[in-house]
Amino acid sequence: MVTRQSELIRVLETIAGDLPDPLWVALVDDDGLLVACVPSQPPVNVDQISAMTATLALTSLRVLSEIDAEDFRYSSVAGSERQLLLVALDGKRFLSIGLKPGVVVQTAFRPLSRRVAELLKILKMRFSAS
Repeated sequence: MVTRQSELIRVLETIAGDLPDPLWVALVDDDGLLVACVPSQPPVNVDQISAMTATLALTSLRVLSEIDAEDFRYSSVAGSERQLLLVALDGKRFLSIGLKPGVVVQTAFRPLSRRVAELLKILKMRFSAS
């Protein structure tokens, strides 16, 4: 049976396959709750992914208000061990992507542009309970 969760995982796996060796690709809501993640056992605990995503989203939104920007599109933070790319989807959900430190973040944009619409479509679909 096809469920919303199975479809979300399918698209996240496709996104992960299109990206340059991601550590994780996760869908996180605006409350910081992880909706779906691939792989299911990422190298970073899923609670940490949720926390990092929520923190970066809040910080980014705060900075945007300070610079009088209207829409949050994406934000990234790079460290010596990994990078976090955060992409705003629909005001309620974010795509959280872990990348290795040497990956150029901009290489992720083209693959994402091909899949974000499909992800948003799945989030709006109704699935039957039977």
